[in-house]
Amino acid sequence: MEYNFLEYSKEQLSSLLPELIKEKKVLLIREIFDEYNIVDLSEIFIELELDQALFVFKILPKDISAELFSYLEPEYQESLASALSSVELKSILDNMFSDDIIDFLEEMPSNVIKHILDNVSPEHRKEINHLLSYEENTAGSVMSTDFVELLEEDTVAEAITKIKKQAEIAETVNVCFVIDKKRVLVGIVNLRDIIVSKNDKLISDIMDKNIHYVHTNTDQEEVASILSKYDLTTICVLNDHNSLIGIVTADDVLDILNEEATEDIHKMSGITPTDGSYLKTDTKEMVKSRISWLLILMISATFTGYILQYFEDKLSAVAILSASIPIIMSTAGNAGGQSSTMVIRGIAVDDLNIKDIFIVFKKELAVGLICGAILFVTNFVRLYIFGSKNITFAISFVVSLTITISLISANIAGGILPLIAKKLKMDPASAAAPLITTIVDATSLIIYFILAIAILKI
Repeated sequence: MEYNFLEYSKEQLSSLLPELIKEKKVLLIREIFDEYNIVDLSEIFIELELDQALFVFKILPKDISAELFSYLEPEYQESLASALSSVELKSILDNMFSDDIIDFLEEMPSNVIKHILDNVSPEHRKEINHLLSYEENTAGSVMSTDFVELLEEDTVAEAITKIKKQAEIAETVNVCFVIDKKRVLVGIVNLRDIIVSKNDKLISDIMDKNIHYVHTNTDQEEVASILSKYDLTTICVLNDHNSLIGIVTADDVLDILNEEATEDIHKMSGITPTDGSYLKTDTKEMVKSRISWLLILMISATFTGYILQYFEDKLSAVAILSASIPIIMSTAGNAGGQSSTMVIRGIAVDDLNIKDIFIVFKKELAVGLICGAILFVTNFVRLYIFGSKNITFAISFVVSLTITISLISANIAGGILPLIAKKLKMDPASAAAPLITTIVDATSLIIYFILAIAILKI
């Protein structure tokens, strides 16, 4: 029976693969992994029993099994690493790119890491330990040391020979990196330029000397920003002596952007960032990630309570004032959250910093004035025309004016606080929603009662 596996859906392969394993159909299994997308296959693979997975790993070509391993979930990788023999594990690691190995090791417990390091060559172990020594979330911790390097005095013919020799272990051959005899980076050259040049042409004549690079201690978010800004597929990583020691590729950047976006979303919601997906994060870890900010916000809300207690007699004098507090606080809180979200994105994408504080101030003031004016008219009509008979012109005016002034102040606070946080070397996302909400709530109440006392004479 002939199969055309490219026509199979993932669901069909999920049913077929265990049957082929049970029947020991080695050639058909290899054909599946040779034809079908490896990422989709990794999702099917994790549904297999461990003994079935081990059988597949033993019969697959080593380069395919290594690539498959790099796409598996950390929990499944750990199970396989513990179950594979030393020879099989060494074979997989020898065929994995260095950055994929580091990603894998960072998720493993210490006993698994020891087991893995015991089963790699001394040279490979030295390289892995070197990469693991870099500070987390830096270019050094995410870079790959598998790349094509050429010398500036190489001819095109010599370069093509070198590329063929290094292509099997290199993460990319589309861009080659030119170094001098001291390993100092002097240029980059695209594979296309090498192919179309004459064989006796020197690499130094066709290389690009305008190089974008980062250092090992550069934050990974900045690495992603540079790659995105200059539309690069690869960026060089240099050490303190400007020697080329690694590269970061576009596929690594996608992982970085996803990780950083998740971290910022967590922090803006008052959650300590956690590793792993929602479904795989246990209850205890979720509690630990959330409780600290909940405690801080609960205690900081004491100020709001003190303000209400201080003006308690004013509230009892005009009962309708109490009913408007939730809408004032929620409107101001939403406004502050909107402005902080846009400024935090501006920090990440447009590199906003403290120097732009007056631009942000003017823009948020203008936005606040326009939005505030619209809300003032809408709320005044809602209260005075469609509200209850107890709501007078003065009360409608006070509530509407409070919303307008609170919104303006919330916009400015939401725009400026992340910039100040960045200047103080804090994460701007941490200074966003949780902190801004508390500040805006207290400010809105103070504005509300000052206006009520001044205009309503209570």
